Parts: sequence; C-alpha cells; structure tokens
Amino acid sequence: MKVQLNTETIRQISLFQQITGAHALDMITNEEIYFVVAENEYGLAIGKDGKNIRKAEHVFKKPIRIVEYSPDIDIFIRSMIPQTREIVKQDGKIEVRVAASDRAKVIGKAGYRIKIMEEFVKRFFDAESFKVK
Repeated sequence: MKVQLNTETIRQISLFQQITGAHALDMITNEEIYFVVAENEYGLAIGKDGKNIRKAEHVFKKPIRIVEYSPDIDIFIRSMIPQTREIVKQDGKIEVRVAASDRAKVIGKAGYRIKIMEEFVKRFFDAESFKVK
C-alpha cells in the first residue's frame, strides 16, 4: 500500500525528528500519536531516561507511542505488541494471538489501538487483514 503524507504530517514528522534525532518513517495521530522509527533507533527516540520522548509529548501535547520498524513482519508486530504469543500468517491475513488478560489493553478503547496497528501493517507489508485474538 502506497501512502501519501499530507503537509501537516510531514511537518510533525520533521519536528519529531528534530526533537529526538531519530528518523521517523511514518506517523498516525489519534488519541495518541504513533511514530514508526527506523530500525535500531528506538533508543535514540526515547532518549536517556526518556528525555526525548517527554519533550516530544510536551511539544505535541499528546501521549506518544513509538514502534521500531523492521523488514521482518514478525519483529515489527512484536515491536507494536510486546504481549504477542503467536503470529499466524495465511494468504495475506495476519492473526496475532495474545493472552486473554492482555487483549483489551492491546485493542484499546473502541478498538483505536488495533486500528492504528492494522494501518501500519497494511502500509509497510502486503497484508489484507490484521486481527488480534
């Protein structure tokens, strides 16, 4: 899926990169702001003792979540969902299995977190659907 970023999104990504020094590949804004950072730049985005991420949250006035990109879909999904127990891929459909106790936290209120994760998976990988069970 090819993504076209609008001017505001590009401006926000640029500002995030200036604050953290990490290269951001994509972002989605909802109740929180989700940034996908380049491989091996997660620590740089967070900063020593969380300094960079706290500064970015102050500037953007929203909580920020960071996902580290990986060309391996399994690693990318585990970066988004650390509670992942199993990943099943079949015919472009991806199903992530988590413990029943973690399911509500992973999905988020009214499904907002899972919608963002699904969007990232579709943008970076050739996937038709993404579900958490």
